[in-house]
Amino acid sequence: MEEMKANGKISIVFRRRSDGKTYMAKQYYKLPMQVMKPHYYDKDGTAFVYSLNPAGGILQHDRLLTEIVSEAGSDAVFTTPGNNKFYKMDEGYARVVNRLTVKSGGVLEYLPEHNVPFAKAKVFQENEFRVEKGAVLFAADMVTSGRAANGEVFQYDIYSSKTKIYVDGELILYDSCRMEPACENLMKLGLMDGRKSNGSMYVYAENINSDLKDKINALSSESVKIAAGFITPELMVVRFIGDSIMDMVKATQNVWDCCRKSILGKPAVRLRKEFLSIG
Repeated sequence: MEEMKANGKISIVFRRRSDGKTYMAKQYYKLPMQVMKPHYYDKDGTAFVYSLNPAGGILQHDRLLTEIVSEAGSDAVFTTPGNNKFYKMDEGYARVVNRLTVKSGGVLEYLPEHNVPFAKAKVFQENEFRVEKGAVLFAADMVTSGRAANGEVFQYDIYSSKTKIYVDGELILYDSCRMEPACENLMKLGLMDGRKSNGSMYVYAENINSDLKDKINALSSESVKIAAGFITPELMVVRFIGDSIMDMVKATQNVWDCCRKSILGKPAVRLRKEFLSIG
């Protein structure tokens, strides 16, 4: 992949103020990407920041870059108000790069909504998470089959998502997902097993209780299958596979709630969201 010149960019540094609230000490955005001012739903000063796309979705030739640094002592949740739509692409492709750094003592919860590749979309996403020991990171990466309510089920050309997690500069995890519906039946047993949505949540913390994996696995249901496992004692990966987008959203919320209570000692909050009906 070529060195990217971003046409849309978000750059944020989260820092904790003397009154305990986390704020954006530095912020920059370039349309078609935009950030809103922080909301404070928790009582501990955690900053909840929404990223917006005024264009309504991601277009061919878009090159979008998000860079976030969470400093020691900061607590932030970064999310989107709705699904991330990738429109039809007659030529070219869209590339999305997310680079997150969490310093020791910092907490970053990166929870964007599901990616929705429309028919003929070509999507290349790269996630790079760099954490220091003593940091906490929750990061989600979810994707649907497309606009199922419109009959678009795996009609995109390609969806590629690569995730790298570094701990103190050492590569600990490299996760690669490449889906090309024209080349393979994605619904077959061993891949999507007849389901239309899938994704992962990555959880890094030094104080992960060994029983958290079992608590998360107990959340698995017929509508959404969930499987959690440890890569290292400090890094856990949770896999999701399901059908209904709303069931997937609920399952993600439940896993987030379970992780938050166990690691941060507080429940998940109900974020303000608007969803596209995609089945």
